[in-house]
Amino acid sequence: MSATIIDGKSFALRVRARVAAGVSALKGGHGVTPGLAVVLVGEDPASRVYVRNK
Repeated sequence: MSATIIDGKSFALRVRARVAAGVSALKGGHGVTPGLAVVLVGEDPASRVYVRNK
């Protein structure tokens, strides 16, 4: 088995382009803008920091 080097920046650009195309299709076809919702359960301070930074 050989290792494969992945160019993270170009991979991220391709992923972002696919997501942007999907968002445009969703907005155009259904008038819906996707968003992010987070449900915080419990009192874990590390979880609060993570959610706040999102």
